[in-house]
Amino acid sequence: MILYTPLPIELVSDGLQEMKTPAAHLIDLEGVTLMVEDAGPGEYKVLRLLSTNPYDYLRPNLHPGAIVKYQR
Repeated sequence: MILYTPLPIELVSDGLQEMKTPAAHLIDLEGVTLMVEDAGPGEYKVLRLLSTNPYDYLRPNLHPGAIVKYQR
């Protein structure tokens, strides 16, 4: 990605070190691989759907932002 800006790089990159990224996990739920983050005990928030099957993307319970129950 290229960022065109008249600002100095110090101002643009200020605060990047403090940014916290969620701890992502890969789980297999109903035959579909999902990238998720913890949302509580036994619950995960879907960050990303990793599938080559286009019909998996039409499943309403697997959209990004959905909370799924999964036991490890």
